[in-house]
Amino acid sequence: MKLKNYQEDIVLHVIDIMLEDNPEIEADETLITDVAAYVLNRIPAKYIMSERGFTRLASQQLAEDDDENSLLDLVQMMMLVSKGMELVKSRRRYNHENHEDNGLMATLQDIQSKIFLHNFPQFIGRVIEQSSGKPVFNARVTQYIDGVKAAPAEIGWLNPYYTNTATNGIYSFWPKAVKNPSDAKQSKIKITIEHDDYKPFSIEKVIHTKGAFRVYNFIQGEEIINLETCPLVIKN
Repeated sequence: MKLKNYQEDIVLHVIDIMLEDNPEIEADETLITDVAAYVLNRIPAKYIMSERGFTRLASQQLAEDDDENSLLDLVQMMMLVSKGMELVKSRRRYNHENHEDNGLMATLQDIQSKIFLHNFPQFIGRVIEQSSGKPVFNARVTQYIDGVKAAPAEIGWLNPYYTNTATNGIYSFWPKAVKNPSDAKQSKIKITIEHDDYKPFSIEKVIHTKGAFRVYNFIQGEEIINLETCPLVIKN
């Protein structure tokens, strides 16, 4: 299994947001990597082991429910990202005036000819028994997108997922990005839950995604969709 620093995903997401707010900055992989390295060297690491680690970490954060500290951490991270960008910019030479019109038109035509990639967020929820409120284990949880069972974004993100004691009945999904010619897409998400001792349960939700030109292979902390609790009723 792959060892991963969860902070990397959050830092990359913050960088993406701040780049959107600063269109004058020429964003490329080198700049993003340099800024991310600057920030990650100044904050504590949080390591997870693929999907299971993510689910356990998310369950801990949901249990703590400490919004004030989370907000403080985010503000501090944004300050570090801003400082990192200024440092990286000072080492690089930006020259927008030398771009020829024909080169710009070629770039625009290249972008327009591409099919958009729609990246999905991570989904998380918890299965409990309605009468007792206790977590239900060994429940089969399956995710569908537009009526088709969703393929996982990475190995280890199982679909279907079986709830277990390690994550206290919490499940998680990360669907694979899909291609679509539109820059805005609406998808119908359906979660089904099955267990031999309980009546079937399902959740439906509509989400909207924006087209991108690359696959996001990181966890977008602010966009994780919490489907909350799924109460199962015991069969008669």
